[in-house]
Amino acid sequence: MADRVAWNEQDIDVIQDLAAPFSALLELRRPVKQDAVQLIHGDLTGNVLFAADEVPAVIDFSPYWRPPVFAEAIVVADGLLWFDLPSDLLTGSSDHPDWQQMLIRALIFRLVAHSESAGPLGRAQPGEPERYIRATDVVVRTLASLQG
Repeated sequence: MADRVAWNEQDIDVIQDLAAPFSALLELRRPVKQDAVQLIHGDLTGNVLFAADEVPAVIDFSPYWRPPVFAEAIVVADGLLWFDLPSDLLTGSSDHPDWQQMLIRALIFRLVAHSESAGPLGRAQPGEPERYIRATDVVVRTLASLQG
């Protein structure tokens, strides 16, 4: 469901705690071309195992049929949300023409997934709304600097 909402294929109401950043992200979302779609991993962050002298192992495959740059944007969104990714890395993350829109969709994807896991009457975990507000603000500032 989160994937379909991110790509404007389905509408949903999110829990009240996440309504403000969700609304802001939806206002930023614009149409993009999906001409180069393929099978991607929709949850790569934290699902790659590393060991010395071994090939990395990808686990817990979450398949989606989307542009490959969307998978990259999900990893960057995860960095913004949970790993204090420096915001200056956003402009250099990809030279794809729809990079910012992929990042917006990735944040919508994560936000809706969190809302759905809380349930219709649930609440976000402490600090979760602030994470999404902060990440959305970073994306808005980055978009403004690219357009201005």
